[in-house]
Amino acid sequence: MTDSERIVALEERSKSIEQRMIKVESIVENINSLTLSMERFSVILGNQVEEQKRTNERLEKIESEPRDLWKNVKTSVIVALITGIITYFGSR
Repeated sequence: MTDSERIVALEERSKSIEQRMIKVESIVENINSLTLSMERFSVILGNQVEEQKRTNERLEKIESEPRDLWKNVKTSVIVALITGIITYFGSR
C-alpha cells in the first residue's frame, strides 16, 4: 500500500468516524432532553401525589362530619330519654 492509498483510506475512515460522531452527538442530546423531561415529570408527579393526599384528608373530614353529627344526635336523644324517665319517676 502506497502512501497516497494510505492517506485516502485514512481520510475515508476519518469521514466515517465524523459521521458516527454526529449521530452519537444527536443521540446524546436526545438522551439529555429525555432526562430533563423525566425530571420535570417526576416533580409534577410528586406534586400530584401531595395534592391527592390533601384531597383525601379533606374528603375524610367531610365524610366523618355527618357520622359525628349522627352520633351526637343519638347521644342527645338517649340522654333526653333517660333524663325524662328519671324526672317522671322522681316526681312521683
